Amino acid sequence: MNKTSIEYNGLRAGLFILIGLLAFFLIMKVAGFVHNLELRALNLVIMAGGVYFAIKSIKKNNPNFDYLKGIGTGILAALSSSVVFALFNLIYLLAINPDFMLEIKQTEPFSEYLNPFSVAIVILMEGVSSGILLSFGFMQWFKSRENQDEIKRRSVEEESK
Repeated sequence: MNKTSIEYNGLRAGLFILIGLLAFFLIMKVAGFVHNLELRALNLVIMAGGVYFAIKSIKKNNPNFDYLKGIGTGILAALSSSVVFALFNLIYLLAINPDFMLEIKQTEPFSEYLNPFSVAIVILMEGVSSGILLSFGFMQWFKSRENQDEIKRRSVEEESK
């Protein structure tokens, strides 16, 4: 795969996001905090770091960087990591620790509607939607930085004339 492509940068960042999400899950499991579902908000921090890394990477490696390539890379990173993480959670709830699903049902509202598949779908939707929003947000930041760099470059050129 070409290092300047959306696919390369998005999938590479998606792998880093996935490793971060799995490591965080395992740390929470070992520390006994896996039942504290509010700590899942920290997944957003991991996703934000990965999406930022993906967009920054393609901007650095691709001379034809533009707005859509940045957003596409961020979304691909979020989508690829979220799909695999949702599948991991599905397998975890079905085969590795089915008792955890019972514990979730005891503490969550609408528990009669929860099953491993619905939990995996929620995790997938959560990851993809946050990744899309983060991609748009980071691209606004990168776009404004690009405009500022262009303004500085033009002023330096005018002063040197």
